[in-house]
Amino acid sequence: MVAIPVPGPPRLHVIVGDEFLAEPGLAARLGGIAEVGGDRLALHLRARSTPAARLFAVALRFAGEARKSGTLLVVNDRLDVAIGVGAGGVQLREDSMGPAEARVVLEAVRTPGRPFLGRSIHSPEQAEALAGSEVDWLVLGSVYATASHPGGRPIGPGAVGAAAAVAGVPVLAIGGIGLASVPGLLALGAHGVVVKSGVWGDDHPPRAVTRYLEVLYSEV
Repeated sequence: MVAIPVPGPPRLHVIVGDEFLAEPGLAARLGGIAEVGGDRLALHLRARSTPAARLFAVALRFAGEARKSGTLLVVNDRLDVAIGVGAGGVQLREDSMGPAEARVVLEAVRTPGRPFLGRSIHSPEQAEALAGSEVDWLVLGSVYATASHPGGRPIGPGAVGAAAAVAGVPVLAIGGIGLASVPGLLALGAHGVVVKSGVWGDDHPPRAVTRYLEVLYSEV
């Protein structure tokens, strides 16, 4: 396999959820996968129940490591935390403020550079509606059944291809994305994937990151 350059945002995005944000040694764990992922990796701090103070502390402690390794630090939904630590990106939920409003806030506080803006969606129709907006990527799912959304109805890989055809920006597939499903999703037009258990469920997360990257950034 030969590594190939890919324009746009990283192809591998890894979710760091509440269960990890509470860990005292989290910064070191994040540093381990940032070291192998470099600028081909984005780490999403996704706090649904974690207090803002704890989220800020984790993000601030890891921000320096992210800048050193080139890893993209993304804070989900919390624009204030992202601005405070100088994160490279913000992921907006479906019920967050709109991308245009978020961009106004980022420009008003004169954040360095131009932080990436991602948006979570659940259908190709939403991708089409957001075409031409301020987003830099769309996260679409759940593509397959996943333990994080028990009872949820997966939209299937076909929706990824349909969204990629109308979005005008990179589409990232999320939800039950195992390593074996990555080539098929790329063939359908996905720019990359967003994973959680695929990395953290491995007994050696840096090795799991390496395996995903080998598939996402290689060609035979």
